Amino acid sequence: MTVSKETRSKILSTVKAGLMPDLKSIVLKVFAIHIFSALLTLTVCPQMGFSLIDSKINLMDVFMKFGPHFCDFACGTFFTSVSVGFIYLVLSHDEFRFLRFHPVLMASTMILSSLGFLLMLSPNIFIQFTFLWLIGAIAGVLGTMEIGFRIQRKAF
Repeated sequence: MTVSKETRSKILSTVKAGLMPDLKSIVLKVFAIHIFSALLTLTVCPQMGFSLIDSKINLMDVFMKFGPHFCDFACGTFFTSVSVGFIYLVLSHDEFRFLRFHPVLMASTMILSSLGFLLMLSPNIFIQFTFLWLIGAIAGVLGTMEIGFRIQRKAF
């Protein structure tokens, strides 16, 4: 039994798309999901003094009870963990697997866009910025990504 060239190329392109998703598409999806979740996160946990709305639910007050250093770390972790959670829910298995093997791509896209966004909205960011927020943000991305990957692996 022989397979036509057209069928063979269609199968190969489908397998290739699954194994190596389009980089531009993934970065765009990660960026869009992160913007959505960042806006959602800023309603309950101000980042570096910036909040979208004044709400009764304020995680910064809870985190601050443990001290400013813990608050910086926890806010960075929460900010990026929520985004990775949404990314985990929206992206396909193959796209998430691609990000699993390229964690710097996702972490840098999310963290650099977050810092740029917060800088545009609040120029005082460099006065309030601490490396603990950055470490928390990185830990949030990588930790939540690892948890999501393990959950996905056991589910399928």
